[in-house]
Amino acid sequence: MSRMNSSSKAKRYRRSTANLNQTELVELISTINDLEFKQTVANKLVDLNRKHRLKMPKSLQAQICHKCSIITNSSNTRVRVKNGMIIKTCLACNHIRRYGKGPKFNRGN
Repeated sequence: MSRMNSSSKAKRYRRSTANLNQTELVELISTINDLEFKQTVANKLVDLNRKHRLKMPKSLQAQICHKCSIITNSSNTRVRVKNGMIIKTCLACNHIRRYGKGPKFNRGN
């Protein structure tokens, strides 16, 4: 029994430190203006989230490409609106993200 308690305590400790590190990295991304440093911090954030199975914060979920982990902006992303759906295409890896369901999704009938 003592093994299970110690391993669960260690797991909780790792999870809490990972959450703290995640919030620090998110704050760094939001405050720093240097694009190269921002990109390295974003890569570290994605690696941390994958290692500890954490969810990406909502504020950065649409800003980081899910396939190549680069920060998307107007120079490396194409944004289209088609039938009420927002379609973002990463120009580095051609990954497509679709947001929204379009106009027919919101209709009553």
